[in-house]
Amino acid sequence: MRMFSNLNLDGHTPMRVQPARGAWGPRGVPGTRWKKFQRIIVPIITVAIGVGLFFLGRMFYLILTGG
Repeated sequence: MRMFSNLNLDGHTPMRVQPARGAWGPRGVPGTRWKKFQRIIVPIITVAIGVGLFFLGRMFYLILTGG
């Protein structure tokens, strides 16, 4: 049995579930620049949402307790 690299990563999956292919590979895959941007922006947005929820809860707490 000969060892070789099979570059067909789809295997025996039906055509309807395979990703759309362009000339150089799958289309719709995010580029490196977009991935770097996401790695920076996602933690910032997560912290901002957490801080916003904290202050919203604090505001409701102060309103309900009359503080």
